[in-house]
Amino acid sequence: MKLSLKRPYYGWIIVALGIVIMAASVGIVNNCMSLYIVPICEEMGYSRKAVSMLNTLISVGNMAVAAVSAELYHRFSIRRIMQVSAVLISIGYFAFSLATKLWHFYAICIVVACALWLLAYIPFAVILSNWFHKRTGFVIGLTYMGTGVGGMIFSPIIGSLIANSGWRQAMVTMAIVMAAVHIPCTFFLRDKPEDMGLLPYGYDEEPEELQHRDTLPGVPFAAGKHSARFILMAIGFSVLCFANAGFCTNLPAHMSDRGYSIEAASRVMSATMASLAIGKISLGWIYDKFGSRFATALSGMMLAACPIAGIFLPGVVPIICIVVCFSLGMALASVGVPIVAKAAFGIRDFDRYNGAFNAISGVISALAPILGGFIYDAAGSYDPAFAVYAAATLIFTAVLIGCLRSNKAAAGEKQAI
Repeated sequence: MKLSLKRPYYGWIIVALGIVIMAASVGIVNNCMSLYIVPICEEMGYSRKAVSMLNTLISVGNMAVAAVSAELYHRFSIRRIMQVSAVLISIGYFAFSLATKLWHFYAICIVVACALWLLAYIPFAVILSNWFHKRTGFVIGLTYMGTGVGGMIFSPIIGSLIANSGWRQAMVTMAIVMAAVHIPCTFFLRDKPEDMGLLPYGYDEEPEELQHRDTLPGVPFAAGKHSARFILMAIGFSVLCFANAGFCTNLPAHMSDRGYSIEAASRVMSATMASLAIGKISLGWIYDKFGSRFATALSGMMLAACPIAGIFLPGVVPIICIVVCFSLGMALASVGVPIVAKAAFGIRDFDRYNGAFNAISGVISALAPILGGFIYDAAGSYDPAFAVYAAATLIFTAVLIGCLRSNKAAAGEKQAI
């Protein structure tokens, strides 16, 4: 079959579908789950720590899926896996509304979490890298922007539903929304451009030696996974994802403790999601334009600023700081990982590197809500946890930057870039 670069390019349809799927999956499940913590605790009598475990289980789902994703994608069509996940996530989210015991929530959350990550972040990192050999950072940022758009749209909706109809009705409504969005969208996806007789975007601008997909450039995963660079990058991203998850999970409850209503907290969350939507596309562009070191440093500093500002709540200035810094700061955990993985180790075994980074960081991220809950129970405040998140972010941003070669050094290693 003769391959071509038709215009308009179908890859941009893939990006549009990705934005919609991200908005209605990660935007609802991951970015809005923290809104349920206080209402569930008040109705069911559970502790904050117990309910915060739902966010931990979402991270565990990420870890489990990431660990096996590369092998799954080598055995089965990514699109087929996403179609099954679209059905499971909707059924699972609906099942939350029927839960009457704590273990019900945990069991359902495991199913929802695995379906979420098989539907969103992990497959799209691979699909977009297949479709785009040029402007990869921009398209990943643009697609992942959907999570912020979803959080921005659904945070006030869920907050209003919880306040007026209860958290169970909110779960039912969102389950219907997810089914209506995800199931149709997955039928229009394609794993790679060759499935439609197309070439990757940017293929015609690549050197001749890079235009053979059976000899793609990069460091083999079997060799790269034992390198000091891989180990340190995995630790660095894990700690940054840990801080990200801890702050996002505990912010609504922290605001409630500082006197904000659930509606006010949901509006702030909506504002942060709008900021995140802008931040993701901006961070992707910054990675393409200025390189991995600069983009990672900037994003890491803004990530650290979020929990620092949270300590000074209530007040207008801390809220503004959180909303502004949320943009590039929280985008690092999603946009930065696949971009840096591809830049550091190449496209040859990108799915394995990306899966490994997500799996390892998922282990550490899963501990963040637990730590926040323990510290809250011991100190009666999230302030000490926020201080830990900020300090860890600054330290390990520096570690991660130290692992990244300068553009000049990297230019001499084309096989890894």
